[in-house]
Amino acid sequence: MILKEILNKYMSATSFSTVYKKLKPGIVAIVSRISQRPDFPDIIGTGFIAHEDGIIITNNHVIEAIKKLPRRKGAPDDEWPIRVMYLHDMPGRGVGQLFFDVEAIATLGREKPIEGYHYGSDVPDIGFIYVKVKGLPKLELESTFDLEEGDEIYTAGYPLGTKTLRAPGWIHQINPVLQKGIISAVQPFPCDKPHGLLINIMSQGGASGSPIFNPKTSKVAALLYGGIIDWKGIPIQKNIQLPYQNGTALTLAIPAYIVSEILEMSLKELSDKKTGTTIERDVSRHPTLEHLLKNLPVVINTPKEAMKDVEKVPATEIEFPQKS
Repeated sequence: MILKEILNKYMSATSFSTVYKKLKPGIVAIVSRISQRPDFPDIIGTGFIAHEDGIIITNNHVIEAIKKLPRRKGAPDDEWPIRVMYLHDMPGRGVGQLFFDVEAIATLGREKPIEGYHYGSDVPDIGFIYVKVKGLPKLELESTFDLEEGDEIYTAGYPLGTKTLRAPGWIHQINPVLQKGIISAVQPFPCDKPHGLLINIMSQGGASGSPIFNPKTSKVAALLYGGIIDWKGIPIQKNIQLPYQNGTALTLAIPAYIVSEILEMSLKELSDKKTGTTIERDVSRHPTLEHLLKNLPVVINTPKEAMKDVEKVPATEIEFPQKS
């Protein structure tokens, strides 16, 4: 029995690592047009491709953050302060970066779009970004919920945004971060249609909007929307405390069946926030991803050779304290 469990665990891990290579192109980074450093754009959130016609799912609080970003001086009126960064594996050449222009952003306009939200927020933390590209590799959403407490899950995104990619001080990673965890709790309790999930995954700013995968189906099982943080205070003077965040390894997520239903609703009914009129997207004029890859210059990142052009230092260069 123990050997069988070990084999099942090994097979599950092996199969997902293979499947993940196919899923990874569906994960995108939401980046600011104005960045603090020129070497790499600032990542403000994660998203995933939910429809081949350029529909990206992320969190509502990411959409609200987009609205507060500064715009480029002299930018056209229809230019958003963000772009969507798509990473494309180019065997033998490295990883290519494509930046998709944003057509529109959207949030939920109803108080309770789905029946049954007796616990938690009335409006799930879900937002949409529409990009001017079609023919994208979409991720499949689970339409039902069949996970249990203790089941393994995976998530991939950009926790801490560009800081993770620039951890030693320079850009050293051009990839989303893959993590493995379990379902820690089903909210409000184990049932067929829970309103939320608690998972033991590290989540920091930038990971918002990450897809959570069910390794049994390779589909998106949930949408990550926030880590649980405990605020503490360090006394520095009488009646004055310096607040700080005490992060945890617990993260909240929205089950994919909710996201799937809202996505279907948005495909049928999309209204202009200013006029309230129903609109339909015209994607006929948008280029395909294949066309962009063939015709647009792609920023290519290739691995650096270790110690290249660096003066070699003797391995035994040791110093001892000087005797006085």
